[in-house]
Amino acid sequence: MDKENKSFDPREYMKLAIKVMNQSIQEPRDDKSSPKVGAVLIKSDGVVETAFRGELRHGDHAEFTLLERKNRSTALDGGILFATLEPCAPGARKHPKLGCAERIINARIKKVWIGIEDPDPTVDRKGIQFLIDNGVEVEMFDSDLQLEIRNANKTFIQEAEDRAKQL
Repeated sequence: MDKENKSFDPREYMKLAIKVMNQSIQEPRDDKSSPKVGAVLIKSDGVVETAFRGELRHGDHAEFTLLERKNRSTALDGGILFATLEPCAPGARKHPKLGCAERIINARIKKVWIGIEDPDPTVDRKGIQFLIDNGVEVEMFDSDLQLEIRNANKTFIQEAEDRAKQL
């Protein structure tokens, strides 16, 4: 999809990502809350797919579900991704897991729209910076939609900010 395509309305995909985000499944753990995350992928052929955290398996990130579980053998070169939360940075996952930002690079996604930055100290803008450093165009969701994402993730955000203060 190019910028000349007048039918491409990023806000509609932002809203879809939030709708999908609200289906997220909390991990069965007591030590911390899981964020609600939705992802929308627009493939270069115009096909749109969605995923949410925990959709196919507890704990699986929305981007992982979309890129690895639903499209493992599909070429995604030039696709556009909308994610309600900043993709996790390299090193944020326990080895040998890749961060979602690395998976996005490996899938050759050309542009990522991000809902909010992840305040967790293992991510905290490192995912965004990794994407930019690797040639991916990054834009943020509209501010009113960012507020909606923050409200849906209040507990996760508070816990992540508390972890950051302990460093």
